[in-house]
Amino acid sequence: MAPLLPPTGADAFRRFTPESLAEIERLMEEKRIAAEVEGYVGDGPSEPSKDLEAGKSLPMIFGDAPTEILNTPLEDIDPFYKAQKTFIVITKGNTIFRFNAESACYILSPFNHLRRGAIKILIHSYPF
Repeated sequence: MAPLLPPTGADAFRRFTPESLAEIERLMEEKRIAAEVEGYVGDGPSEPSKDLEAGKSLPMIFGDAPTEILNTPLEDIDPFYKAQKTFIVITKGNTIFRFNAESACYILSPFNHLRRGAIKILIHSYPF
């Protein structure tokens, strides 16, 4: 059974890599196969955590995110999204941004430099 609470502290943050994407795809396939079994009841949370919504600040239970992982794609820390193609980016102000890990415009993977540059521009906090 999947844990209902996310890991806490700095150990919760892992960079989003091609291996992370492969693990998500494996989990999605397992979930699809299990859904075909009659009477399957999903394990894990049935809805996303209200504390880990996009646009909100990172909860204090995680502490301050290490500076080396700020503004970089990370594996999603919400257990609801573990089997969905998403990743998060945490800004200097500890704001959570959630992005889809599918290829943008069918050609830009989440690891493409152009897409990562666009994400950095999108999450940049302006001085206004």
